[in-house]
Amino acid sequence: MKKTILAMLVSSVAFGSYAAQWNVPDLAIGGGELPQSVEHRSLVKGVDYYQIQRGTSQGEAYLLSSGILNEQTIKDYSAKLDDLKLPYHLETAPEAAPNGQKMGKILRLKGFESSGDAETQAKVLKEHGLNFSPRFSAQDGYDTKGPFDISLLRVDLNQYQGKVASILANDKITTAETVSSMAERNQALAAINGGFFAFNDQVGDMGAPAGLYVKDGQLLREAANQRPVLIIDNSGKHSKVSIGNSVTTEVLLNINGNTVRIDGINRKPGVILNCGGLDDTPSTEAIHDFVCTDDSEIIVYNSAYDAQTPQGEGKEIVIDANGKVVEVLAKRGSVINAGFSYVQLTGDSKLDVKLGDNLTLASKVVVDGEEVQLRKGVSMLNAGPSLVTNFAVDIASRNTQGFNPYPSTGDHAGSQDDDGLGVSGAMENREGFYNGWVLRRHPRTALGVTDNNILYAAVVYGRAPTVTEGASITDVAAVMEALGTKNAINLDGGGSSMMVIDGKRTGSSSDASEREVSDAIIFTR
Repeated sequence: MKKTILAMLVSSVAFGSYAAQWNVPDLAIGGGELPQSVEHRSLVKGVDYYQIQRGTSQGEAYLLSSGILNEQTIKDYSAKLDDLKLPYHLETAPEAAPNGQKMGKILRLKGFESSGDAETQAKVLKEHGLNFSPRFSAQDGYDTKGPFDISLLRVDLNQYQGKVASILANDKITTAETVSSMAERNQALAAINGGFFAFNDQVGDMGAPAGLYVKDGQLLREAANQRPVLIIDNSGKHSKVSIGNSVTTEVLLNINGNTVRIDGINRKPGVILNCGGLDDTPSTEAIHDFVCTDDSEIIVYNSAYDAQTPQGEGKEIVIDANGKVVEVLAKRGSVINAGFSYVQLTGDSKLDVKLGDNLTLASKVVVDGEEVQLRKGVSMLNAGPSLVTNFAVDIASRNTQGFNPYPSTGDHAGSQDDDGLGVSGAMENREGFYNGWVLRRHPRTALGVTDNNILYAAVVYGRAPTVTEGASITDVAAVMEALGTKNAINLDGGGSSMMVIDGKRTGSSSDASEREVSDAIIFTR
């Protein structure tokens, strides 16, 4: 018997005249034919909101996980666990690497009735030199039937009279703001969180987008090259939304008619979160949640950055609104004037510039091999990985979009284990990161578009055992495929995941309170 419960209105808002003749399909997450109940609200013409409860808890328990370990560490850990007479399970990772290669093994101690019991045992093991992390089994990346709490926005871009827009926190690059606040400030009909951002001042400017950001045709941050991109085009009557598999940028200075390529725009010098930059160490390929460095950079700033340019050693060139060099300073750090630009040089970087020279900024954005014209109305942001490409779940693209477990990081390699277990030095790769970030279940936010201009924005809430378990990247890709999207992209997740409808959050943040983020995607009234 088919268990899916078709869309049934139980909210206080009555079915309006805008109700779409569409039923939520089986969303596939957790396997086919799970119980699935749906609450539906029509918001305005072309926009419908669905709150979906899917699956049921199967009596999962808490466990301890080692994360992925290399062979020698597994031998050492197994011997110590045997000495302690503690039963354990040696298991393979939930999925293979994107290239099909089997990843390392995981040690798991199962059967704890509560998180407190698991944490107590983890402390005992720590005293014996064994690093384990408490987890709820349904969230550990292996098969589960949920439950899953999913907020879904369906926008028919052919009918919708409002606009889809990307909004910066407080309209600046270097600050953070909650999705709720951005929605309220812009009187939005609906909103979701956007792209990744610097989560502290060591990896960049706290709150700044970690990669490409284009606002209304103006490049405000360079790309983490080769990552996917969300493109919003409001230059016509209706919003157009598309997703590219790979974006690159070139930030260029034109100095008296000569063009020089520089490192970036509106970014903290020397640190490149998610990598994918120009001549950086240890790699120029995109590597998610990894910080590359560059001691010698040329970076340009404008009023979108902050009230002042970064301070420090180096030089700073001040350009007025007419493109004339008006100052060449021996140190970095100036109050930013509207309309002015500021070029900073660090380390051994040099520019042959003098007072009175003409200096203008140019930029090139290339998506899937074709240059995109940065005209008014066009906005873009980096995110990833791609979830669906040409109607199919896309796993292969993870290799080039920053989620390759085996990046070219040389002596800088480490497993980057998400739980900080203290064993990452025992790994020669990023399998631990891939397992923890990609394969385990966390809150996720995703956006996809069909070939007939239907946009779907989804938030799978998570990290709430037996209430909503979250999704792996493959899980949320399955949701987007089930919705019939031609292309879909993963946005920031975890504590950042949030949807707001008519000023109200549709679920609970996995953080103690709603997280402040760098940007949001809003749907205007």
